[in-house]
Amino acid sequence: MVTTAVGSVAVAAIVIGAVGAVAFNRRIVSEIDALLADAHTPPVRTITDQDIQYLPFVVQQWLRYSHVVGAQRPTTVRLRQKGEFDLGRGWMPFDAEQYFTIDPPGFVWSASFRMAPGLSVRGRDAYRAGVASIDMRLLSVIPVARKTGRGLNQGDLLRFLGEMQWFATAALSDYVTWEGVDATTARGTMRYGGIAASMMFTFRSDGRLLEESAVRYNDARGRNERWVNRNDADRDFGGIRVPATGEARWEYDTGPFPYIHWTITSLEQDRATRYED
Repeated sequence: MVTTAVGSVAVAAIVIGAVGAVAFNRRIVSEIDALLADAHTPPVRTITDQDIQYLPFVVQQWLRYSHVVGAQRPTTVRLRQKGEFDLGRGWMPFDAEQYFTIDPPGFVWSASFRMAPGLSVRGRDAYRAGVASIDMRLLSVIPVARKTGRGLNQGDLLRFLGEMQWFATAALSDYVTWEGVDATTARGTMRYGGIAASMMFTFRSDGRLLEESAVRYNDARGRNERWVNRNDADRDFGGIRVPATGEARWEYDTGPFPYIHWTITSLEQDRATRYED
C-alpha cells in the first residue's frame, strides 16, 4: 500500500507539473498577443532624407547603411534568435523569439535555455507601458527569477534602446533624442515611463553599427554596471540590413563578463502575429 501511495503521489506531481507548464506557456502567449495589440500604426510610413537631416551625421549614415531610407516605418517587429547564455554557471544553448512594438515602445522576449538533457529553463523578459518584468521557470514550473519594476525598468528601457539596432527607424521616434559625440560616436537618450537613460553608439565610417555601451541596471548585482554589446556581422532581412551576430558583456570591476553570444536567424517587420511553429 505504501508503494501504491508513493506512486500515486509521483503521478499527481507529474500531472500538476504538466498542467502548470501548459498554463505558464499560455500566459506568455497571451502577453505576446496583448503587446502586439498595443501597436499604433504611424501616420507617415516611408522614411526620407528629409526625415533624418536633423540627426547627427553619423546616425544619418547608420540609417542609410541600414537601408531604411526609402523604406516603410514598421509598426511591429518579430525575430528569432539562438546562441549561448551564461548565468554564471557556464554556457548553455538557448533559443528565443522576440516581439517589438515601436509606438508605444515595448517587447516580449520568450526564451528556452537547455541546462542539461531533459532539463531546461523557460521564461520571458517583458517591457510594456514603461514597466519591465522577468519570469523564468525551471521546466516551465519552478520559479528561478520572478521580478518586476524598480531597477528593471531602467534596464529594459536601455535594452529596447540598444535593440533598436534591429529596427533602426525607431531612432526617429519622439521618445529618442540624439547627440553627436565625435565622427564615429553618438549618444542616444530614451525617455519613457518617467525614466531617462542614455547609450553610446559607436559606428564605422560608413555607418555600420559596431558597438553599444551604457551604464545599465544589473539585476544579479542589484545595481548599475557598465554594459557593452559588440556586433560581429550583419545580414539583410527583407531588404533591411541589421546586426546578425554578436556578444554582450558586463564590465565588472573584477573584469569583463560576457553573458550572451547571439545570432539572429529570422527577422520580419509588420507581422503582428506570433510564430506558430
